[in-house]
Amino acid sequence: MSNLERRYRSLLRVLPRWYRADREEEMVGIFLADRTDELDLEHSWPGWGETAAILGLAVRTHLAAGAGLSSVPVKAMWRGEVVRALGMLGLLLGVFYATAAVVDVVAGDPGEPAPGWWRVLELGPLVAFGVLLSGRRTLAKVAAGAPVVLSLVALAQPEYALAWSVFQLPSLVTFACLCLGFHREAPTPPARRLLWWGGGAVLLGVLGGVATGAGVLAVGLVTVLARGVAFVRGDVVLGRALSLFAALQLVPLLLLAFVGGDVVSAGLGVLLVFAVVWPLRRRPKTAPHTP
Repeated sequence: MSNLERRYRSLLRVLPRWYRADREEEMVGIFLADRTDELDLEHSWPGWGETAAILGLAVRTHLAAGAGLSSVPVKAMWRGEVVRALGMLGLLLGVFYATAAVVDVVAGDPGEPAPGWWRVLELGPLVAFGVLLSGRRTLAKVAAGAPVVLSLVALAQPEYALAWSVFQLPSLVTFACLCLGFHREAPTPPARRLLWWGGGAVLLGVLGGVATGAGVLAVGLVTVLARGVAFVRGDVVLGRALSLFAALQLVPLLLLAFVGGDVVSAGLGVLLVFAVVWPLRRRPKTAPHTP
């Protein structure tokens, strides 16, 4: 085996095992078809284009949506659905923050300085939500990434880096899920169902803009309530995504509870822990024993 072939096979390990079992030999053969020079086989590396294509394929196969792939394991299908659901929850969280920012500017003190132009970037999730429901996922990812740019700029300031990163953890993780989950073979989210969720996020954002801090607590409470609804309905995908979403919210809440002594945050943290460990579905009732 040449060094180039060994490097191709190492690169292909990013693909799931079930995919490599069927396609690895074929793919290696295609990669090496025109690479016959001995010096090339010993000292060359996979090209940047090939690497990017394989990494994109790895995302689509690990987070499969069923389109364009055959013999996809159920586990990969479930993983993809959960990541997409978590990405949508993060986008709804972004809609909440964007609405709160608008209310804060509109209802702000007239004596305060005018808001900076950079606050326009906070409106990105509102745009992203609309365009994603229409199927334009690339534009949605770009728009949803606008507030992430602000977060990264804030992280560049050492005095705020630790605290800001803790409070931005849910947004950053769910943004990554949005980008990875909604690949080109993923389905378009159901607009009719998600418009109701988007309306709820806007209402919570209005509450958060008027009463600072209340909106964040309301988001946690709604997460717990939605987790209960998912449990009753047996929606395993939404239940798993909400459990992960609740776990992400625990980090800033625990910081408020232990550092700031906030009793309300501590109580909500207990509810979120319950949402994390809650079973995904109700156990079926056992049939009565007949002698």
